[in-house]
Amino acid sequence: AVKMVFYECLMTAKNTTHYNALTSLMKEISLKIVQNGGIVRSIQNHGIRQLPHRFKAKYADREGNRYYEKGRFVSVFYDANPNVMRQVEGILNLNEEVLRNTHLRARCKFMDINNPRENKNQYVQEVLREEK
Repeated sequence: AVKMVFYECLMTAKNTTHYNALTSLMKEISLKIVQNGGIVRSIQNHGIRQLPHRFKAKYADREGNRYYEKGRFVSVFYDANPNVMRQVEGILNLNEEVLRNTHLRARCKFMDINNPRENKNQYVQEVLREEK
């Protein structure tokens, strides 16, 4: 059996990206994850924010803009095997609307609650302490 990992994918898209383009990208990613036996836990749109420095897009858009001061931040939380994560990264790297993307192993409640090792699971430890 292949190990499932709980990932957080944080991406920065152009602030000019149309809503429909972002939605279809999220659908494409979600479909890739689910078709390969993964689970999409959450998709969060953090809105348009000032970037720490200007980001350069792969290609200039129709108006000739290539540098972006602002970007739309989106997080996707999902469970999948590492192979699927690489496929998702590939989809994001090919998409012209995405300026940056980062995958993290999410350190979050899901991980802690689902940890089968009693000595590493803080929730199990808490219950054991209460029983003493």
